[in-house]
Amino acid sequence: QILNVNVKAPALLLSQLLPHMENRGGSSVVLVSSIGAYLPEARLGAYGVSKAAILGLTKTLSLELAPKDIRVNCLVPGVIDTAFSKMLFEDPDFWNHAKGRHGIQRVGQPEDCSGLVSFLCSPDASYITGESIVVAGFSPRL
Repeated sequence: QILNVNVKAPALLLSQLLPHMENRGGSSVVLVSSIGAYLPEARLGAYGVSKAAILGLTKTLSLELAPKDIRVNCLVPGVIDTAFSKMLFEDPDFWNHAKGRHGIQRVGQPEDCSGLVSFLCSPDASYITGESIVVAGFSPRL
């Protein structure tokens, strides 16, 4: 089920949108992964795998769609204050573990991600494609 929602659904949705995007030209796609793709948690294994697949989908689609003037990038949020993350905060051990990984000691807000998505969809990002950008209060990679 998790793979269907997190990987198959975005791919199928894009397959339906691409003809319209090609006609328009200069389009942008922002897929959504998760910090769990880089830092998997044992109890969220299938979720982490599905979000890692989105990183690969971003790279592949960016190469395939660039000749059609369609850019593909990926937002990689950390722990953001959403309905989904509420279950994580109910477990103090998990939150204490997660805080140990964060440089910025707070939970992210949806607004922390929205500016990046707006930028990636704007003409200012016209030379950016295939990137996965982490918004997590720290960076899990070099």
